[in-house]
Amino acid sequence: MSTLTPHVALVSESQSVALTDVSAVAAALQKQVTRDFGPVWGINATVDSFDSLESVPVDYWPVILRDDIDEPGAAGYHTDDQGQPFSLVQVDEKWPLTVSHETLEMLVDPFGNRTVAGSPPPQAPSPVSEFERVIYLLEVCDPCESDRLAYSVNGVNVSDFITPHYFDPNGATGAQYSFCGNVKEPHTVLEGGYVSFGNPLDNQWYQIAVENGDVNLRNLGQIKSTRGKSLREIVDRAVRKARKSERYRINPAVSTAMTIATNPRLRETSTGRAKLLREQIKKLK
Repeated sequence: MSTLTPHVALVSESQSVALTDVSAVAAALQKQVTRDFGPVWGINATVDSFDSLESVPVDYWPVILRDDIDEPGAAGYHTDDQGQPFSLVQVDEKWPLTVSHETLEMLVDPFGNRTVAGSPPPQAPSPVSEFERVIYLLEVCDPCESDRLAYSVNGVNVSDFITPHYFDPNGATGAQYSFCGNVKEPHTVLEGGYVSFGNPLDNQWYQIAVENGDVNLRNLGQIKSTRGKSLREIVDRAVRKARKSERYRINPAVSTAMTIATNPRLRETSTGRAKLLREQIKKLK
């Protein structure tokens, strides 16, 4: 029996982002998924752009761009009333990178409940470092999410992501822990990144984050029941509560038009090819 192919829809409800830019990012993400992400994680998927949410077929998982998300917890991953995933992304100058992050995490864990067992993060302080075993929430971009670790596809900055080797019990020569090779050891977190995990003995959840070289341990409390929500949504809510003084994931509304920052030389080659194609089309009889 063949595996059903997931479909992701990119759609802008932002006055600041035009369909042409959404389409360019969708093309870059399709190449990232097909060439880079899919072979590593064993996932085939389509990524397409649409002009409105009303145009998105019902079996697509939407990633929706908004100018203003002024509600705590609105940005990021959610599930609808049928338990299907969707994501909200607030537009800023790094929105293509955020869309890549959300898309890859949605593809590897669409229902937000997938965990992987392993030893505690080596950066964890006591008493967490003394746990025999923890369960990691599978979020493939979080440990290496810094924009400084992004790489380019079609001139669009996309997110690095961990590989399944990230959860190996021990490091091994030649193992690749993130696609770009930024992560050097299993279970580690890079500058600007984080990882969420729970203690299976008491359902207490934690997050390790690295900020300005400092390792911070956040105690997210006990999670005994998700009450119909995905584990990822519950963890995200706990993180927002722990970081409420930082106005976490709440940014000022965007008021000016934004275009994706692509390499000018790449745009030049695309423009040149388009010119040549138009000239050739005119010659067709």
